[in-house]
Amino acid sequence: MLRSLATFYIDAFRGLPPMVWRLAAGLLVNRAGTMVLPFLGLYLVRELGFSTGATSMVLFAFGLGSVAGSYIGGVASGRWGTTKVQVGSLGLAGAGFLALGQVSSAAAMTVGVFLIGAISDAYRPACMTAAVEAAPPETQARCLGLMRLAANSGMAIGPALGGWLATIDYGLIFVGEAVTCWAAAVWLYGNLRDHTKPSRDVSEEPVGVGGSLWRDGQFLSLLGLIFLAALVLFQVFSSLPLYLATDYGLNEGQLGFVFAFNALLIVVFEMVLIKGLEKRDPVLVLGFGLFLMCAGFGLLPLGDSLLFAAVSVTVWTLGEMLAFPFSNVLVAKIAGPNRIGQAMGMYMGVFSIGTVVAPVVGLYTLDHFGGNVLWAGAGLLGIPVWILTVVLARSLRRSAAKTRSADENRVS
Repeated sequence: MLRSLATFYIDAFRGLPPMVWRLAAGLLVNRAGTMVLPFLGLYLVRELGFSTGATSMVLFAFGLGSVAGSYIGGVASGRWGTTKVQVGSLGLAGAGFLALGQVSSAAAMTVGVFLIGAISDAYRPACMTAAVEAAPPETQARCLGLMRLAANSGMAIGPALGGWLATIDYGLIFVGEAVTCWAAAVWLYGNLRDHTKPSRDVSEEPVGVGGSLWRDGQFLSLLGLIFLAALVLFQVFSSLPLYLATDYGLNEGQLGFVFAFNALLIVVFEMVLIKGLEKRDPVLVLGFGLFLMCAGFGLLPLGDSLLFAAVSVTVWTLGEMLAFPFSNVLVAKIAGPNRIGQAMGMYMGVFSIGTVVAPVVGLYTLDHFGGNVLWAGAGLLGIPVWILTVVLARSLRRSAAKTRSADENRVS
C-alpha cells in the first residue's frame, strides 16, 4: 500500500517539461532569498527608529511598486520575451536590495522600496508566462502547481534564514536577498538563453480571441473573483496573527506552527490534488476551492485552541490548493497565446493590490467590529463567489461553443 501511495505521488510529477523544472528551480532559489520584506517593518522601527506612520508609508509604497511591477513585467514579457524580463528583473533587484541596505531617511526609503517592489515583482508574471508557454495543455495545471510548490518551498526557507541573519546583523538580510536574486538570474540565463517560445496549434486555445483584455468581460470577471479571494487570503499576514494571539491566546511559537502547517500541507498534497483533478473543468474547481478557502476562515469564531486553528488552516489551505493552480490555468485559457504576458501581469497585479487593501479592510473590521464579524464575513463571501464562478463557467462554455461553430462554418 505504501508503495502504491509513493508511486501515485511520484506520478504527479512525471511528464512535466524540463523547461518548467528549470523555471521552478529558479523560482525556488529566488523565493529562498525572501528575507527583506518579512523583517522590513522591524528593521525600520528598531534599527532606523522610524515611527509607525512612516513605517506604514514605506510598506504601502512597496505594495504600490508591486502592483506597477506586476503589470509592467507582464507587458514587457510579451514585447521582449520572458527570459530577458526574468534575468533583467532579478539582476537589477539584487543591486537594488544592496543599495536599499544603505538608505536611512524615510523619504529615500519610501522611494527605494517602491522601486524595489516594481523591479523585483516584474519577475513574477514573466516567470509564470514562461511556464504557461512551456506547458502542454494536458499538464498545464500540474506545471503551474509545480511553480507554486517551488515558491512555497522557497518561502519556507527564506524568512527563517532571514530571521537568523537579522539576529547577527540586519544588514545581512539585504546582502542575502541580493545574492539569491543574482544566483537565480545566473541560473535562468544559463538555462533559458537559448529557449524559444514554442509554437501552438490554435485548436488548443479555444477561448482566447484577441483584443484588449481591459474590454474582455470574462477575464475581468475572473480578476474580480481573484481580488475577492485575495482580500480573504491575505488576512493571513495581518488580521489572522493578531486574532489568534488575542482571542486564541497563541504565543509566537504556536503562531509559527500555524503558518508552517499551511506550507507543509501545500508541499505534501497540492501536486497530488492537481493530478487527480486536472481533467475537470478548471472554473468549477476554482469555485469550490474559493468556497472552501472562505469557509476555513469562517470557522475561526467557533473555536479557541491550537488544534482548532489547525483545523481552520487545513480547510482554507485545501481551498487554496484547489483554487490557485486552476486560476492560473484559467488565465492562460481565457487570454490565449497572444495575450498571456499581459494577462499574467494583470493577474499578478490583482494579488499585489490585494496585499495593499486586505490589511486595511481586515484590521479596520477587526478593530471596530471584532473578529466574529470579520471571519463570519469572510466565510459568507464564499457563497456568492462560488455562484459567480458557476456563472463564469457557463459563459466560457458558450464562448467555446461559438468559437467551434464559427471554425466549422469556415471549414465547410
